[in-house]
Amino acid sequence: MVVTIVPTLFQLEGASYVTLRGFTLETGRGTAIRITDGTKNRVEACTIRNLGGWAVSAGGGTEHGVVGCDIYQTGGGGISLSGGDRNTLARGDHFADNNHIYEYSRIDRMYNPGITLQGVGNRATHNLIHDAPHMGMGFGGNDHLIEFNEIFNVCYESNDAGAIYTGRNWTMRGNLIQNNYLHHISGFQDKGCVGVYLDDMFSSADIVSNVFYKVTRAAFIGGGRDCTVTNNIFVDCKPALHIDARALGWAHGHADEWIAEEKEKGTISGIDYKNPPYSTRYPALLRIMQGEPKAPEGNIITRNICWGGTWDEVEDKARPYQTIENNLVQEDPHFVNAAQQDFRLKEDSPAFAMGFEPIPVEKIGLYESPDRANWPVEVVRGE
Repeated sequence: MVVTIVPTLFQLEGASYVTLRGFTLETGRGTAIRITDGTKNRVEACTIRNLGGWAVSAGGGTEHGVVGCDIYQTGGGGISLSGGDRNTLARGDHFADNNHIYEYSRIDRMYNPGITLQGVGNRATHNLIHDAPHMGMGFGGNDHLIEFNEIFNVCYESNDAGAIYTGRNWTMRGNLIQNNYLHHISGFQDKGCVGVYLDDMFSSADIVSNVFYKVTRAAFIGGGRDCTVTNNIFVDCKPALHIDARALGWAHGHADEWIAEEKEKGTISGIDYKNPPYSTRYPALLRIMQGEPKAPEGNIITRNICWGGTWDEVEDKARPYQTIENNLVQEDPHFVNAAQQDFRLKEDSPAFAMGFEPIPVEKIGLYESPDRANWPVEVVRGE
């Protein structure tokens, strides 16, 4: 038994170039490490555990990093990174790399992900996240990168949840979800949840070159626009793809508010999208009020592999607005060894004829580094 009244173990306010390395941090009532403003502070090779709140929170400033840490048994989430300016699209460049995060969100069960990215231009790479009641990752803002992460056994206490989740904005654009491995994600009582969840008209995210294995509603576009689902592998997913037209139906209220704001103020969700930097960075957003803004237009689904499970769950009202073409559906893609979750393609795969590009699966997840808290990392994965 441990009793503590310490809320935060390290507090960096306006500090720069400080590295916290090799600590074991535990038994704080709140968040173990809080970083506010400053630049280029790093948390490296630490074990952070048994907390009432989060492991690391970095807000403001630029280029703060959390690298090679083992984070587990937290009352809240794992790593929260918020930086950059959404009005100017100035980047925060915060990053979480090579961290092992599991058994988190023990007290606050919902909306406390392993990693969250907010603001502009932050990234989460090479992380291993598993065993949590709700989200693996969450993000909001622009130009974030989520790459080379492995996520499994999350969302096990919720059905309306995503392993990677974001939602409800037309202006949060330029986000890339690429080269990740999501597997064994099926929600509360195996009744379903979502892999990559673009909720409530979230638009212009790219879901590219990911592997999904035994994930329900693996790639989910909830009424959004200008998204791409390209060069992914879906194995035993039910279904691989979901697209709906909710803004033309039950969720029209959110879109109606954005349209009314645009007519009155010329902005959408407070963003001056008609002028730089938005008008030059996101030309599709500049045209959003032309035609039928509430329709899920501009989504492109191409060069994907679907083997086993089911392919698509596209609402009839949404289907005319989609470009869905050149996908290999329920034709043996010739995996190297699917029984061992080796979803690399053999040289004779028919997917290459449609332009499929090999996914660098060997780079996904944790990697050996002097900046890792522990190595090797042994994990029991789903069967």
